Amino acid sequence: MDELDLKFVDQVINEIGAGAENLLMILQAVQGHFGYLPEEALERICEITQITPASIAGVSTFYDHFRHRPGGRHTIRVCIGTACHVKGGGQIYDAFKRHLEIPEEDDTDQHKLFTV
Repeated sequence: MDELDLKFVDQVINEIGAGAENLLMILQAVQGHFGYLPEEALERICEITQITPASIAGVSTFYDHFRHRPGGRHTIRVCIGTACHVKGGGQIYDAFKRHLEIPEEDDTDQHKLFTV
């Protein structure tokens, strides 16, 4: 794996602020830059902000839009909220995963082209 540009993390924290109240914005910026939340970037956030790894894990796993692994080149979003579920959103989601041969426990195909 290529070395990550952790200077970006430093810059984001410097611009946004190192307080725990800014964690969500920091994580959004980091994911926007890298496409996911690399472990090295999360460790760097801990070092600079003094926010505990448990706090970062709590926030980054609570919100579904945060990724801890790289996704595919293309993202397919399927609404599975209550109203969409009633209209078959879950079946559409399952159909995409079957068609792309994505394993049950994963969300990205083996070629790293699509993330559902």
